[in-house]
Amino acid sequence: MMTDNLQIPTGFSPMKLEKGFNQQFGQMYSKEDEGGLILAFRVGDHHLNPVGTLHGGAIATFADFQVIPASRLAGVDTHSPTITLTTDYLAPGKEGDWVELHVRLQKRTGTMLFTAGEMWVEGNIIARTTGIYRVMARA
Repeated sequence: MMTDNLQIPTGFSPMKLEKGFNQQFGQMYSKEDEGGLILAFRVGDHHLNPVGTLHGGAIATFADFQVIPASRLAGVDTHSPTITLTTDYLAPGKEGDWVELHVRLQKRTGTMLFTAGEMWVEGNIIARTTGIYRVMARA
């Protein structure tokens, strides 16, 4: 039985993760927002580092998913590989935390998307991130 702090907040739906590494991260959720999509996940044991807080690698991995809402905002429906990903680690996360990634599309050129986002837990920012993604031509 789920306790109140482990329930999925209203409005979030499970995301279908494709094969490979995306599935290794664990279940992610999305929610429509006036600015696009908010991505989220529940911190599990497999996301923790040896001292019991949210691993920096898990934060960076989740940050890289900002391409999903950014692509949607830009009207891009092709794969957009990462050129640059920068993450600032501002506060620790812990097991059971609900982490939300709020993303902004800063700019789109013909071949690139520029993004920025923040990760939030219970109203507190735990990480900031920026990314540059390559918009691939259709094959």
